[in-house]
Amino acid sequence: MLTLDPYAARSCPVKTHNLFRPGLERPDPRPTLFANRGGPEFVARILDRIAAGTGSVVDLRPLRDQPSQVQVEATLAALDSRADVVIGGLLPRDEQGHRSGRPDLLVRESTGYLPGMVKSQKLLDPRRDDTPLVASPVDDLQRREVRQGFRYRWHWRYQNVLQLAHFHRMLSAMGVGATGTPWALAIGTDEVDGAPGPAIWLDLSELAVPPAGGTAEPCETSVSALQRYDDEFALRLRIAESAGLLAPDEPAVIPPVVTGECNWCPWWEVCRPQLDDDDLSLRISKSPLDSHEITALRRAGIVTVSDLASADLEQLLPTYLPQVGHRLGAEDRLRLAQRRSVLLRDGVHLERTGEDAIDVPAAALEIDIDIETSWDDRVYLWGFWVSDPATGELGYRHFSDFSALDAASEAALAVEALGWLRERVSHGDALVYHYSDYEVIRIARLAAATDHPVLTWAVEYARANFVDLFGIVRTNFFGTNGLGLKVVATHGAGFAWRDEDPGGLNSMHWFADAVGGATPELREQARTRVLEYNEDDVQATWQLRRWLRSFG
Repeated sequence: MLTLDPYAARSCPVKTHNLFRPGLERPDPRPTLFANRGGPEFVARILDRIAAGTGSVVDLRPLRDQPSQVQVEATLAALDSRADVVIGGLLPRDEQGHRSGRPDLLVRESTGYLPGMVKSQKLLDPRRDDTPLVASPVDDLQRREVRQGFRYRWHWRYQNVLQLAHFHRMLSAMGVGATGTPWALAIGTDEVDGAPGPAIWLDLSELAVPPAGGTAEPCETSVSALQRYDDEFALRLRIAESAGLLAPDEPAVIPPVVTGECNWCPWWEVCRPQLDDDDLSLRISKSPLDSHEITALRRAGIVTVSDLASADLEQLLPTYLPQVGHRLGAEDRLRLAQRRSVLLRDGVHLERTGEDAIDVPAAALEIDIDIETSWDDRVYLWGFWVSDPATGELGYRHFSDFSALDAASEAALAVEALGWLRERVSHGDALVYHYSDYEVIRIARLAAATDHPVLTWAVEYARANFVDLFGIVRTNFFGTNGLGLKVVATHGAGFAWRDEDPGGLNSMHWFADAVGGATPELREQARTRVLEYNEDDVQATWQLRRWLRSFG
């Protein structure tokens, strides 16, 4: 019997197609940079805290190695005992509904059970109004509290509620689901009032989720998690049934479209050969069109960058726009994609958008700054490039801590680095250069958390003496692949990073190796790699600044 897991409705439908197509063997999972983010460890810590909390808790995680039937029977027994919380239970397959799955949590309320999940991600945003948020302490999930000042990230984290809706449907089919308001629980890495969590109560019937794509439904109309889930699940069920009937020589029911999931999807090696090297979804990586927009263009015969570059949009739009009503500004998005397509076709990486001289503020002492952060969002490295013609100094200076930082050690490192900066700029005319506002935001956040005088000074100094080169670049250039520092410094200033694969996400991976690598040699290699990457970053902004001044 065909069943789909809780990830199907939130994942690329091509995954479902490939999984059920005869003759395709599922590849091994692809390694990703996210492996060191500590997600499984975080989930385990939260579940341990729940297991040690109040109420009757049945923890079925120790049965993971047992046959599935043993696990299902244990789950049903826990539900029959009216346990307050069941951790890691395997639900019986819903053959009629074509569903299977194992929720992190099952939490009992007065009329039955509701599903819960633990995610190694932030789930909350601050809220300025007094709209209530229902929550529970992590170690007492049945105690509801009404909080204010926060809201769930419905549009950023709507995939989570699709998973929860899957389990809600399974519990209802079993006859053990809570009735009334379709609540579900989610716990993330947020901390409120110094405590982990809380567990957030989410109403799966609330009209808070963007609608499924590929329809003319206006994007301003939100739908419930249950409606979005039902639409997405029904689509994947149809795809699975159709794919299962294909003969080996028949074309795919749905062709692949490149999305962010492809970066870690095990099916990439199956999908990539089906794509033209000039495919729109493959080549446009900045502000990419989504899978529904790509599909609508393919229906019109526009498959490649070259096709879109030469297309007559005025003729295309009347039939295209009704198919992509789910996207805000769909026409503007298409016009932007065509602009990028023209530049890609012509081999242009940066397009100058004006003819006026480019003004880059200058000072007697110029210092470039760049920071690096770990997976747990701690600043472990402050890098500077000092250019002082008066003394002839030109070079790299850094302050780093290659250990598992906490709030206190992160703040101490920041005080050391910014204390050095304060001393260095105190003797005359000086400016500090950065690319985007990341460093400024982090300085302000650290200052607010510690109220240290050096950090308070840095916040004030940044207001008048920090120069954001990204703002200058954005005013004067259009980037075919965006205006990130790597793109602009490489294709504009002609700078080259020493590392073959430079990037902020990669540096997080290297830091993890520098702290927890298996051997001293591995740790030292990773440390060197991070420092060289950071040095190249600050030298890149120095070179970028010199290049921009050539337009003066």
